Amino acid sequence: MKKVQNLFYTYFIEPWLPQTSGTSNQQQYRNRFVVSVLWGTLLYITCAIIVSKFSFNIDLKSYSLLSVFSLTAIFGITTALVTLRFTGREILTLNIFITTLSLGLLHIVLNTGGIYSPMAPCAIITPALATLSIGARAGIIWSLIIFGVSAAFYAAAKSGIIFTNVITPETQVLAEFVGLFTATAFIIFITVYYDISNRKLRALFHNEHSKFIHLAHHDSLTGLANRRHFINEIERAIFEASLNNTSFCVLYFDLNDFKNINDTLGHHSGDMILVEFAKRLRAQSRGTDIIARLGGDEFCMLLPGLSDSDVIKTKILSYSKALAEPLILENTSYQISASIGYAVYPRHGVDYESLLKVADQKMYSVKRASSGENQYST
Repeated sequence: MKKVQNLFYTYFIEPWLPQTSGTSNQQQYRNRFVVSVLWGTLLYITCAIIVSKFSFNIDLKSYSLLSVFSLTAIFGITTALVTLRFTGREILTLNIFITTLSLGLLHIVLNTGGIYSPMAPCAIITPALATLSIGARAGIIWSLIIFGVSAAFYAAAKSGIIFTNVITPETQVLAEFVGLFTATAFIIFITVYYDISNRKLRALFHNEHSKFIHLAHHDSLTGLANRRHFINEIERAIFEASLNNTSFCVLYFDLNDFKNINDTLGHHSGDMILVEFAKRLRAQSRGTDIIARLGGDEFCMLLPGLSDSDVIKTKILSYSKALAEPLILENTSYQISASIGYAVYPRHGVDYESLLKVADQKMYSVKRASSGENQYST
């Protein structure tokens, strides 16, 4: 089934889509919807002609009427496809199709009894298609047009005007069935296809929204949490710790000699170091730990449940060892090192500003005494 769908899209849908750059995914889905409706209508008309020709014994006048409608509809479908392909104007395309389809139906109604025509129920196709494919305003406009034409037929019937009816009594029931079936089938088709398209658009929107939310809360280079997200996580941890009478630790990292690396090797190499630094922090962290890049070469970690100084120092030492492994950049070995400070809730503060300030101060006291190796506060 998937293979058939792909073939249908490749040979019947894609060639008629406008070849314009910068088309949004939503517009592409709408264009595919338009082309699918056009091809679906053409397929239905083709099947109707074949079935009428070989399965039902309809007279020459009825077959001639069906042929005129088919030619009108095919002309409208072809014009609409060409219009969409070369102009990309979706609303114009749909109005061309709806107009020619309505004229073809009007011709049939005029020759099959006017308001008593078994094809009169098909008039509902026009406003339904306009509403689902163009919008509510177009649906209202076409509904008013159909209402005006119907009112004219009603007035004509009340005035005693008799319209030509090429349908014979023997085929009257068949004609009524065809009229109801056509209206129902067409509405079901465009409704189901529109619903499928909408589901795809909703899934696409949800995916894009998730990406946007992720980008809004994470650093674009390293993929770690950004400052705002990290502060939110600290505030959440403070709230939970205050309720449960627990503690947590905040680590503050600052890369040593990073400015010199940026100046000598360039920002591209500096970015590679930041990415590798973040990667090593991830490798040493627990699933519950929150890692963030606050900006530049400053990183932070939130370690839930850690408050004992000896345990924290052991943890910091493990990070220092992980950072000690040389990094190879352009066939040259470089040593990554960082100064590390920490703060514990609630020992060093009861809000995020106090905790970050203490951890930052401890980190800078380490950096001032650092000789370039990984250092941590005591």
